[in-house]
Amino acid sequence: MSKMSQTEVTRSNLMEAFWELYKEKPLAKITVREITDRAGYNRGTFYAYFSDVYEIQEVFKNSLIPERDMIIGHLKHLDEDNAGVFESFDKTNEYIRRNWEKIAVMVGPEGDPGFIYEFKKEIREMIMGYVEEIGIREPEKFEYIIEYQISAYIGIFQLWIERCGRFDEKTLAEIMDEVANKGAKTLMESMLNDKS
Repeated sequence: MSKMSQTEVTRSNLMEAFWELYKEKPLAKITVREITDRAGYNRGTFYAYFSDVYEIQEVFKNSLIPERDMIIGHLKHLDEDNAGVFESFDKTNEYIRRNWEKIAVMVGPEGDPGFIYEFKKEIREMIMGYVEEIGIREPEKFEYIIEYQISAYIGIFQLWIERCGRFDEKTLAEIMDEVANKGAKTLMESMLNDKS
């Protein structure tokens, strides 16, 4: 792994200081002074990298958007071998493990209400770009299916966060996979008929 430049280290330290504050309080109550004090820099250093706290939040949000390969990997492996699907889910599990606390703050009561919209839009655009590349017959219909699936995943993830991650990321991914493959209606019927 290559060593980070001083510029990258400074930017990273400012981002980390912002994150620590954002976990504690809403964006409107975070000041540039608090960020720089926590990071150990002066305000001038902050302004060399960001124009205000809203810009650093925007950079922070963008850092949470998954990479295209992780998103498209699931689709590429749907008609291929199962090993590829599991490798793709492993990437998703790693993403959740690495980012769940940050996403929890963003979608929580003090987070950014626009984050989910932006997150879904970015993912949908990645997927639709891939769909355009491979030239499927019904891209408009596919987009609605993708929107449904993304919303379902986000809803499950939000509940998992609300419940403080009571089970591990692997179990969460298995639930998402089971709902995606068997359908919510089939699973609910089965569970409602499985009484003790």
